[in-house]
Formats: sequence, structure tokens, C-alpha cells
Amino acid sequence: MTTTEIIIVNWNNRRETLECVAAVEAQLRAGASITVVDNGSTDGSTTAIAAKHPNVKLFALKENRGFTGGLAAALAGSVADRVVFLNNDAVPEPGWLDAFTEAMDGAADDVIAIGGKIVDPTGTNIDFIGGVLTFDGHAFQNGFRYPVGSREEPKPGDEILFACGGNMIARRAPLMELGAFDDDFFAYLEDVDFGWRSWICGWRVTFEPRACVRHASSTTSNRLGDFERGVLFERNALQTSIKNYENLGASASAVLFAYLHRLHHYATTRNPRADELTRTLFTPSKRKRRWPKPPLAAIDDPLTAMQFRAFDWIVKNDARLAKKRHDVQQRRKRSDREIFERFPLHFVPTYPGDAQLMESALFRILRPALPSEDKTLEEIMRP
Repeated sequence: MTTTEIIIVNWNNRRETLECVAAVEAQLRAGASITVVDNGSTDGSTTAIAAKHPNVKLFALKENRGFTGGLAAALAGSVADRVVFLNNDAVPEPGWLDAFTEAMDGAADDVIAIGGKIVDPTGTNIDFIGGVLTFDGHAFQNGFRYPVGSREEPKPGDEILFACGGNMIARRAPLMELGAFDDDFFAYLEDVDFGWRSWICGWRVTFEPRACVRHASSTTSNRLGDFERGVLFERNALQTSIKNYENLGASASAVLFAYLHRLHHYATTRNPRADELTRTLFTPSKRKRRWPKPPLAAIDDPLTAMQFRAFDWIVKNDARLAKKRHDVQQRRKRSDREIFERFPLHFVPTYPGDAQLMESALFRILRPALPSEDKTLEEIMRP
């Protein structure tokens, strides 16, 4: 009998986790089980889950290890043939688990994972029907917040670059052999990294729209705060690019130039005395230099600090990243050109100043020479 383990990670979200678990339990068949990993919640989550769902395997961690750390804790003890990752703020629609099971039963041997469809809690707006990768390691959900049916949706078995980690099924053995989700990500873009890595290593990822869940987007992540969450987005996008690009020298130049351009924009437009950062050489300063000397400029903006903090993590962990990159590239079976011919890289002005960045002469020179598309943010999603 093929066994399937549904893994749910919770952090201080008792009500929605209980609702999620109840909906999954109603769909369980022989050989399927539920594991909940609790990331050090203080809202009584573990007590409530144990009382209401005694058949659920519960991992109660002492601290918040993030989404990737929670999944890693469950995977370390898993012996299931297949694993399903499900967000705790998602409620599966009827037939969800059967659809995943049937899709994986019928999938070719080189399909490592299958992504399911995600809609908003009302079922009327798109959350995830596939996504696009941007040149700098970020990603967007195609059609996010647009009405269901307004975008062309992948058919059952259609290839996608990555499945959403909040609703996907995977073959456990090859998932673990590839290193599963990178635990250094904590949360965000770990599924994008895994999808790209899977294609690099010769696997495929497909879509199953009948495996649908309703998702209360960002319920858990909002509690992290915008700037802590922003640090994760930025550092994880950089990790994704550094690890996975085939020709890092050619591709990373555009990534790093874009990063510096955004940092420069924040630093020079959002901080006190920022004119000192842009003063022409040998022109007099507007600052009066008295003792004790005041700083010529100061970083007092959370967005600027966010960019610095993300890059600081990269600098401090360069050896780890170099080792991870080596491991990925040693396994490479597909070129980036082959991958991006299927799923073009996207260039999407997203940050303040990005329109000027992407129109600049230097960026056009540095732009990776890979299959790509230029889009506006509104063409992909509703901001």
C-alpha cells in the first residue's frame, strides 16, 4: 500500500489550524495520515490539537523554526512514500486528497512533485495556479487576486516551474535526496528554489487543479511584520539566484546591480541628510561640522535597513552558499536555457526606481541572455 503523510506547520494559529486539520481528516483514506508541527506556539495550539484530533501525529518544537524548519522536523521522522505540504490557513475542498493521489498515481516516474490549485477563502479569486520566476530570484503567483476563470489555467498534468509549498504533493525519497526545502530559507521562496532545483536535476513538476484549497493568504506571515518578512524575501531571492543559476558570473551581475540600485534608491530617498550621499565631488557640504561632529548621513529607514540586513546574511554565510551551489551544479542535467525555454524568466518593475533601473544602459548590458519576458506587475497580479 502506498502511504501518504500530510504535513501541516503551525505557529500561534490555533483556530485556523484546527479547521484545516478537521477538513483533512474528513478526506483521509487507508495509508494516509496527518502530522502537525507546532513552532513553539503560546496560544494553546498543541493542547487543542491533541484534544480534538488524537490520531494526529504532533511535533511540538520549543522554538519557531519557520516553515522550512517545521517541515524538516516532520520529514526527518517520515517513512511515507509521499508527502503533502499544506498551509495551516488553508482548507481543502472536497476531493482534494483523492485528486492529488490519483494525479501522482498516474504521473510519470520523473515527476517529483505536483502542485495544487489555491483560491481565496470565498473561492472567487486566484491565489495560485502557477507562478513566474523573476531574473533576481523573486517570484510571483500568476493571476494572484484576479477572478477565478479570468486567466488561462494549467490543465491536469501540465508542467509548471514550481509548486506552491502551501499545497503540493511530492515523492518523499527523491525530495529528500535533493535536500527538500532549504532550511536556511526559514520561510518564503523555498518552494521556488526547490522547483528550479528539481528541473535542474532532471525532474519535472506538474499541476493538478482538482486538488484545490481555499487559503486565507498571509494569516501567519503577517505576524512576522513587514520588515522582518522583507528581510527573508530579499535574502532568499539572493540565495535562490546564487545557488541555481548555471552561469553565475553572467547572471549574477544583473542580480547584484539591481540589488545595489534598489539599496541606493532607498538610501538616498528615505533617510536623513541623504543629500550627503549624492553630493558632487569637491562641492561644499550643507552640513555644519561642529564638535562633536554630527554624522554626515544616517540610515533611519526600515526599508533601507532591510536591504542591508538581507545582504549581511549573504556575506556572513558565503561559504555555506558556495557549498550549496556546488552541490546543485554537480547534479545538473538540464541547462538553464532549456528550463527557461519552458518557463521564461520575467523582468517586472516592482520596487521604487525599478522602471529606471530596467531602462538603464548598464542594466541592458548586464541582463542575462536567457529566454525571458517583460511584464508589468499588473499583468501578473493585482498588487
